[in-house]
Amino acid sequence: MKKKLLLAISILLYLTNLTAQDQEVFWLSNLPPGERQNEIKANGMHKLSSISAGKGNVKLVQWICHGKQVLNSNYVLNSEHLDAEFYCYSPLGDLQACGIDSSIVFKEISFGNQIEGYYNLYLIQKSVRNDTLFVQAAKAELLNHSCRNGHKDVDKKIMSQIHPETIPIEITRTRTRLENLHFFVSSGDKIRYQVSSSSEPLVNASVTFNTHQGWQKTVKSNAEGEAVLQVIQDYFTPWEEIDNRNIYNYLVVAEYTGEEGGTYQGQSYRYTHYTATLSDGYYPSKLMYSSLSWALGIFLFVSLLIGGGVAYHRKRRRKVYREIQLTNA
Repeated sequence: MKKKLLLAISILLYLTNLTAQDQEVFWLSNLPPGERQNEIKANGMHKLSSISAGKGNVKLVQWICHGKQVLNSNYVLNSEHLDAEFYCYSPLGDLQACGIDSSIVFKEISFGNQIEGYYNLYLIQKSVRNDTLFVQAAKAELLNHSCRNGHKDVDKKIMSQIHPETIPIEITRTRTRLENLHFFVSSGDKIRYQVSSSSEPLVNASVTFNTHQGWQKTVKSNAEGEAVLQVIQDYFTPWEEIDNRNIYNYLVVAEYTGEEGGTYQGQSYRYTHYTATLSDGYYPSKLMYSSLSWALGIFLFVSLLIGGGVAYHRKRRRKVYREIQLTNA
């Protein structure tokens, strides 16, 4: 009886830990806090947030949020989570410096972007609660591109990377066969994600896709660590307000718990709970705009057809005036 009670208490504490951790899921956001919106500029084709770095250069900027909802998450304050680690890898796979501005209220990470291709930015947070080590890895894949730099070596520039030497778990979006430097996820697309830990596929991880408006879907990663999710259209903009340049944001969260024990900062643990996040932007479905174009084209064609028919009918009914003069014999 005593053993059963202890087991029940252990399970309860474990679930309580997971619930508390669920509220603190970290992810990297390209959306600036309200007080910074007027100071941040959109850089490149993917409208990445940026600040001036002097002499015509810029630095890309990202913010840390906690929560599982894109719109309902909170920004992390600069005074919070001081033990978090940050890593930034260039498109060449080199580890480069990234900085945090301590004079700003919210935690803001910036780094240089002199190379074309995908930058990988990470936040790593670890903590032990009771007998569980919680490991969080927030990631952003940021495509830096300007058409004035040309479009050579596209395959190398868009190649996905993982960094198991420093990143314990991460999500990577699998590149498509026809992907280029102008690629952007759109509503309706089926996206394939790879979840890996220590460079190996992570099997049976729970992978949840969260849209801008809060729609969610959870699937399990397969034997290759892959999860396929479709970006649904969960908003319906009136035609007069349609803007094909408007970017919505999504968040992917992968979670997995394993019986991996050890010691971290002098605290022993029996289990390890991994949480990985990946955030990015997506455009509304191209079908919304193509259907509008088709409707406009059909309307113009029908209008011309009706106008031409009316003109032809009137021409057929027109009688030619002929003057007849009568002369006296």
